[in-house]
Parts: sequence; structure tokens; C-alpha cells
Amino acid sequence: METPCERVSVVTAKENKASSFTRLAGIHKAGPLIQTVNGGDPVPSELVKRVAEHFDKLPVLSISGYDLDEDIYETILRATLDGFRDSGFRKIRLLRPRGNELRAEEVASRRALDVIAFPYQGAFGLSPTAWVPDARPLKERGVQKPSPHSEIALSPRLASLLLNLAGLTPGDVVLDPFCGSGTILTEAIVRGYRCLGFDASETRVRDARRNLSWVASGIRGANFNVQAGDARELQEILGSTTVDAVVTEPLLLPALEARPRTDTAAALVKGAGEIYADSLASISEVLAPGGRAVVVVPVVQTMEGREVSITLDGKELGLHLHQPGPIPFKYPVRPSFESTRWIRRAVYVFESRS
Repeated sequence: METPCERVSVVTAKENKASSFTRLAGIHKAGPLIQTVNGGDPVPSELVKRVAEHFDKLPVLSISGYDLDEDIYETILRATLDGFRDSGFRKIRLLRPRGNELRAEEVASRRALDVIAFPYQGAFGLSPTAWVPDARPLKERGVQKPSPHSEIALSPRLASLLLNLAGLTPGDVVLDPFCGSGTILTEAIVRGYRCLGFDASETRVRDARRNLSWVASGIRGANFNVQAGDARELQEILGSTTVDAVVTEPLLLPALEARPRTDTAAALVKGAGEIYADSLASISEVLAPGGRAVVVVPVVQTMEGREVSITLDGKELGLHLHQPGPIPFKYPVRPSFESTRWIRRAVYVFESRS
């Protein structure tokens, strides 16, 4: 995978993985990279050739530019429009999106042939949008569940991202030992995982059960069990039972009215760090060999312009940081979305050695 600019990734796969796009939590739009053009001669002949047949159904053309100077954007837009017109499409309607970007939810509603343009390998990549997500079910689960989560709780979108990092398949067992109102487990049950949750609060356990029952009512074979329990005593609770993955956000810290001083943030993080350390040790005892632990940590923004966070190290527990490809992740991984006002989120992914 390459990341030529902040909001665009180029993925080369060994086989057709288009069906996997539906599970990518952070994806905006997806399409094949058809052509690269340079700034001096940006005639997109191959792009025109490959997508011309779709203009009968999609008569509107838009260019979505990412990380492009305005003059480059205009050059690519005009060259693409001229390319289609030179190929015999005289009645093309040009849609100029606000901010030079047609959002994913607008692509279908505007019936537009949307071309993604971005800097790529010293030139500019062109990709027609071929797929956009149906975000309605995800949004519905976030706002319609019977027991809403707090303002600082993670969203269904981030929960889905965390589950992707866990590397599970339907039927696997996922544990959230700090389940709260059940956001992570709600997304897990939709994917066909068997869900196990604990929380120290009886109220949160009740909320999680209500939310999971609400989602499970429409899913055949849904399987979940949520109980009150201490995340630092998982082996005592589960006995010899192991889980395929642990996905959790132990503690985000309280909502802050303003950026704290660095020493105040350090004190908050130190107290939370003890809970994290004890919980990670407990998680390591119930994780199946090869299983992953996906753990969210808070990153506090201070008034001095510094960041204070929790550093996790699982080596002595038989946990190593998961590296999925030849270019290693720099941990903790920082999602490009999801933060409260002064507290951001970062993610560790561990894998069990034994």
C-alpha cells in the first residue's frame, strides 16, 4: 500500500479484493487506478477509453481533486472534459463540486461519473470512483440503539476499524473486557463473530445487553454473552477458555474543559497506565496463540503544546507488536479521525506468541 497524500491510498493486491472494500471503516471512495498523467500533457486517453461506456447511465462528470494546487486541478479538469468531448460525448454535464471534491454520499445521488485525481509518483493519478459505502446501517446503529453511549465513547466507525485490525473471521470469539454500552461488540456481532464482554459497571452491562439484543434480533445465529467482571482478572473468570481476539478501549479519561497543563496530564495518564498494564497482563493470559489484542490508548493535548500518552510494552507478556507488511507500522497508530476535544486516540495491535 502507498499513501501518496493524506487522504488517498493506492493498494496493489495479488487478486481481486473488491469485496473487502465493504469492510474498510475509513474508506471514502474506491476505484481502479487507470492512468497517470504529467502536468504538461494531462490528456487522459486511457481513462476516457475505459469508462466511456458508462456515460449512458452516468451523464454527469466530476473531478475530485486531493492535495492538488488549483491550477493543476483546473488543468486536469479541462483536459478530462475535452478528452470525453473529443471521443464523441458532446452533451456531457460538468459538475464542479464544492471544495473540488464530490463526497461519497453525493456520487450516487448526483448520478455522477466521479474521477479521483491526486499526486502520484511524480505525476498525477486518475481513478474513476467505482464504489462508495452505504453508511446508513452504520449510522443507524450509532444513533438508534436503545441505550446510547456517552459523548466520549468511540463511534461505530472506529469500532469497525479496530475489528479490521483484529484479523478475525466469522465464528471467531472476540472479547471486550471494557465493553461499556457495547459499541465494539455491536459491530462484531454484525460481522458474525461470537461476542464476549465484561464491564465493572452493572449499569453498562445492562446497556450493552440491550444494545446487543437489539442488533442481534435481525441476525441469524447471533451469539453474545455480556457479564459484570474485572478486566484484570480474566483468567479467573474464563478459566481455561481462550479467545481469538481482544478489542477494547480500557479508559479514555474524563472529558476536559480545556487543555490541561503537562504535569496534570501526566498525572491523569499515570493513573490510567496502571489499569492498562494490569489489564494487558490479564489479556495475555486468555488470548489464543496467534490471537491479537487491539487496544486504544488516550493521547492528551496539553496547553504547552505537548502530547502525553500511555506507552504499552507486551514483550514480557509474550505479546509482540503486529506488523502486517513490509513497511512497519509506527506504534501507536493514529487514526485520522476520532478524537474528543483535547484527547485523541491511538491504537496498539499485539499478537500472542504462545
